[in-house]
Parts: sequence; C-alpha cells; structure tokens
Amino acid sequence: MKILVVDDARDMRIITKHLLTKLGHDIDTAVDGSDAWDKLLENDYHVVVSDWVMPIVDGLELCKKVRAHDFSHYVYFILLTGMSGKQNLISGIDAGADDFATKPANIEELEIRLRAASRILTLEHTLEEQNEALTIAHDTLQKELEAAADTQINLLPKPLKNEELKSAWFYKPAVFVGGDTFSYFPVASDLVVFFSLDISGHGVSSAMLSMSLQSSMALKRSLYEGPITRERAPDIPAIFARNVNRVLLENDSTHYLTMIFGIADLEEHKIHYVQAGHPHPIFIKNADKSVEFIENPGFPIGLFDGASYETQHIDFEPGDKFILYSDGISENDSAITKTAFDNDNLLSHVEKIKTLSADEMADEISKTWLTSEQMAALPDDISFLILERQ
Repeated sequence: MKILVVDDARDMRIITKHLLTKLGHDIDTAVDGSDAWDKLLENDYHVVVSDWVMPIVDGLELCKKVRAHDFSHYVYFILLTGMSGKQNLISGIDAGADDFATKPANIEELEIRLRAASRILTLEHTLEEQNEALTIAHDTLQKELEAAADTQINLLPKPLKNEELKSAWFYKPAVFVGGDTFSYFPVASDLVVFFSLDISGHGVSSAMLSMSLQSSMALKRSLYEGPITRERAPDIPAIFARNVNRVLLENDSTHYLTMIFGIADLEEHKIHYVQAGHPHPIFIKNADKSVEFIENPGFPIGLFDGASYETQHIDFEPGDKFILYSDGISENDSAITKTAFDNDNLLSHVEKIKTLSADEMADEISKTWLTSEQMAALPDDISFLILERQ
C-alpha cells in the first residue's frame, strides 16, 4: 500500500518509514500536518500513519481535514500516540481515526494495524465497484423505462378523425410507466369503441398488463363473442366485461382492474357502456348545460369468478360530452382551490370548463388543475378521456 507517515520528529519519521518499508509498503513522509495535507492533495495514499501531537496542524486536525475532504477513495487513518485514557480515544474516533498505535511504534503492532487497514480498504474498493455496477444498472434501467414510457405514450390513440365525434385526453403516469390506459377505435363509420381502465398497483408490471389489454381489446374478437354491429352494440359491453374478468382470473394475475368500456352509436345517438369499479363518468348535457356524474357501480375486473355486469345506455346528442377518468386525480389537492379533488370539487372544476371544446378542456386540465411540483410527484397515475359529440 502507499502510505504517508507524518511526524515532526525526524528520528521517528525515519524509524517508522524503515519499519513500514520492511513490511513491503511504499512510503512517503511529511514533517507536520500542514506538509501532509499538501501531499495528500497531490498524491493518492491508501493509509496515513500520523503522530498526534505536532505543531501547526496536529494529527487530530489533519484527520478531521481528511474526513471532510472528498477524496476519490477512502483514506485509512492511524493515529500514533503515547497518550492514554478513554477521552483521548473518543476524541480520535470523533475526528475520524480508524485505528491507533502506540508510540514508539514496533513492527509487529504496525503489521497488525496495516492488515486491518488492508482488509477495510479491500472491502471499500469492492463496495465501490459494486456501487459503480449498480449505478450503471440503474442508469440502464432508467433509460429502458424512459423508452418504455415513450412506447406507452405512442400506443395511446391519435385524435379521432370523425366529423361526428371528437376526442381529447390528458395522461400522466406516477412513475415512468403507468397502469392507466385508454383508447378508442371506429369499427364502422358511425360506431366507435372506447375504453378507460386502471390496473391496480404502479410501475412495470401494471404497465405491461395495461399495454397487453390495450392490444387485446382491439384484436381479440373472442372477447366480444362475435362481430361488433349496431344490433349487438347494446349487449357487447357487458359481454366484454365478463370475458375479460374470466381471462384475468384464468391467468392467475396478481392484478385487478377497474374499467369503463363502451360503444358510441352515432347514428342512433346512443352510448352503450359498462362500468366495472371505475370512477363514475361525468356527462355534460348540451341541451341544458348540466354537469353530473352517471352513477352505475359495478364490480372491478379480476377479483372473483361469476361477477355480473350490466350494460348502461344513455342518449348522446350533438354538443354532449362524456368524460372518463382514473381515480388518481382524487389523491391530489387542486392547484386552484387548494382542496382535495373529492366528487363535489371535481364536478365544480368541470363545471367551470364545460363550455370549452374537448381539446380546450384537456389543455386546461393539464395546465391548471395541478402544479408542476404535483405533476412531478404524483401518488398515482392520472388520465382523462373526453368524447365530444359534434
């Protein structure tokens, strides 16, 4: 090891250097604490063996300076002293000393102290390598999570290109990826399937399940038990919920989910939907400008076999808005009112923006309902999906 010996007595420096050199170490010397400090800043030493009592900067002060400085590696510090007493030892430990040796030093004692130093420094080096490996792994994982977040965002739907139905949304996961998802897709010129769901939990496993279900809802015809037609539209939401519940239970998933799944029939001016434990949708009726929750509770998906689901039906006229959202918003205080987003407060916020277009509503929600600090530390994912009949 490379060792710095610090002693204001020339004879002690020579003796200590000689003994440590015999033990196979590379030795430098310093005449006092000030000289030692300059050398410590210019060289990499594994160990400092320092006298306690010295002029200008003594061994105790030198030890404190070593501990206060941010060296690239740990410097093991041994104080040489002829002083005895518990209080002196406590003072040395408080200053950051690792070990003590009696003065004048002898080769056997120095060898024992330096073996302990070597063991500690080896452990410190091993921990440093492990921490570096963990840092690399963490950085890699963070990049992969950022890529997964981009993928999840890209899977969310583009605005509807339908002259009779407009869509807008706001989405913010609590971590890089989230368990909330939503989508919509036309199955005919005047039939649009839509859904909003919230997987229990947070993070990667919830996000993977949400992305899997997002794909399944569009691709797995068996979940609908046949084609999606106007004649079948009033029955499909309940059929779909029962089948998703069955599939989730058969796969022994550790997650459950809440969901609203529906079909907008633009020709018949109807929405057929099922509510499975999801927050009550908000309906804005254009005719009288009313804003209200549509309360039709249902069982969450994936909790128990045999759960029953019922399709609900509402009129959907030009200018009406149907708003789906996850329960993550309720875990925050409004940046506007400084009060919790309970049902009444949420409805009050929607009331203030009810005359805006779907795009304008989503923009207002994203920019004014929560602060940037809240957005950066969300306790749960937040999603809003707004469907506006033209």
